[in-house]
Amino acid sequence: MTRPVALLDLDGTLMDSAPGVVSSVRHAYEHLGLRAPGTAAMRSFAGPPISWSFPEHGVPADRVDEAVRVYGEHFGRVGVWDTRVFDGIPAALAALRDAGVLLVVATAKPTRWAEPICAEVGLTPLLDHLVGAPDDESESKGQIVGRALAWVRATTGDDGFTAVMLGDREHDVHGAAEHGVACLGAGWGYGAHGELRAAGAVDVLASPADVPAAVLARITL
Repeated sequence: MTRPVALLDLDGTLMDSAPGVVSSVRHAYEHLGLRAPGTAAMRSFAGPPISWSFPEHGVPADRVDEAVRVYGEHFGRVGVWDTRVFDGIPAALAALRDAGVLLVVATAKPTRWAEPICAEVGLTPLLDHLVGAPDDESESKGQIVGRALAWVRATTGDDGFTAVMLGDREHDVHGAAEHGVACLGAGWGYGAHGELRAAGAVDVLASPADVPAAVLARITL
């Protein structure tokens, strides 16, 4: 029997990390002497690789590395702790664990931040594994999902597995699709209206309460 697996995005899916991300993004723009984008655009930095978001929002290519460095310094000291778990997520994860689903976080947040914050907010006991970005955030979401799936393969062995992704941005949908994995959209996250469906999400869920039934319907067919 194959093992059911749920790959989970972190920012915008399991936790609301936007306040800390926004404060660190604003700090980076101030340091560079550049005009910061509006609050809605800055909230979109939560989730995708930060090295992708800065050039998408006006940072010149030759200053992206500097922006990432300044952001990282501020976020590691201040922003990383300004977060909370979305209401209903702990219950949803517990229900999936009770149903025998392997829960693996695949996040573009660097592991050095993702692991301690998950422990701080109480998510770690509800998860089986966490795969984060390298410190330089150089990997795409597809590469991160690939490493998460490699861990799953090593864990499930000959029995194999059936997986689905849960994420709130187009990067989650595309990253999962690179590996033939369907993605459910977290409609409570940071994606723009219509972004998830346009990217190819198989469904967009209205709240965390919808997660257990939707995940189980996809991986226990």
